[in-house]
Amino acid sequence: MRSRVTTLAACLITLGCTAQPVPAPTSAPASTPAAEVVSEEWVRVPGLPSDDRWERGLYDVSAAGPDLAWAVGYTGWEDSVATSMRAWDGSQWRRVPMENASGGNSAVDSQGPRDAWMIGGGNFDGPFAQHWNGQAWRRHPLPTYGQDVAMDGRRVAVLTRNAVLTWNGAAFVTEAKLGGEEIVLTSLDTGGRHTWIVGWRTPEQPVVWHGRDGEYEVALTLPRGTLNRIMQIAPDDVWAVGGADGKPLLLHWDGRSWRQPTIPQAIGHLHSVTAFGPDDVWFAGTEPIQSGTDRPGGVFVLHWDGRTWTRERPPESWSALRAEIERIPGTKRLWMVVNVLHGDSESITTYRRS
Repeated sequence: MRSRVTTLAACLITLGCTAQPVPAPTSAPASTPAAEVVSEEWVRVPGLPSDDRWERGLYDVSAAGPDLAWAVGYTGWEDSVATSMRAWDGSQWRRVPMENASGGNSAVDSQGPRDAWMIGGGNFDGPFAQHWNGQAWRRHPLPTYGQDVAMDGRRVAVLTRNAVLTWNGAAFVTEAKLGGEEIVLTSLDTGGRHTWIVGWRTPEQPVVWHGRDGEYEVALTLPRGTLNRIMQIAPDDVWAVGGADGKPLLLHWDGRSWRQPTIPQAIGHLHSVTAFGPDDVWFAGTEPIQSGTDRPGGVFVLHWDGRTWTRERPPESWSALRAEIERIPGTKRLWMVVNVLHGDSESITTYRRS
């Protein structure tokens, strides 16, 4: 494990926290602006036959390898919304049957072909988690609706709106309660005894919690905005993404402080982040169509190689509400699932980068 020097302003959850946010962190040195490229490396992959229909979307994707991945989301409208799941078998996406799964909350994480967890549910059937053992999914109840799930060896953590639950081998139990009703937690990542959590406090003030051995502390020096995803490469190399006032928000923890790098994307929202290593980090986001310009809007992808940023978009990039990007272990390929905007509804498009 790497040594970690922390100067994060913090308060222990056992004591509560009432501190107010302080000015935003110092920006990282600016990099040379990157020209946008329509990358033919992104190839559209057929999804399910119904993906072009409205009233469906994907919230998360996790790859166990080149021949196995899962994606979860929802189908339906209002009271008919149900959790959906699909699996990639190396040649095509197939629907995974789901019973008693009304509600659209869903997330998935995996750490190999014989170990994955997903969460889902809502509405009438209640929240649940499912574990994949390499042969079948086994369902377990959740005490409340989950926002995200993350795995690290035997540690399985589920994030709710304001708490962290962990799997004790028989059930999910509360490890820590974070914040109050004004806090919305959205994403977590865990690894090497460290757990990182993001969300926001109304009105649009990001929160980042860092946990180790069950004790959590909250960062106080953050800019305005909301955060959607967080990913730990190492305890001193953590990325968090979201948006603020119509602009992407990207933060990086270097072991001492949170910094806001200058990125080659001025508008839109960042939804997801994945990495093959500290010098190979990928981000996906969406931007609105800009009238009076030649920018088409839709999905954009950023890449950090440890020194410079590049920016690209897939061909046929439509207006979109969400873009989730995921590395494919054992390769240099990427999955990206996109929720395409149709008025007040959406459909699904899937890409793979070769």
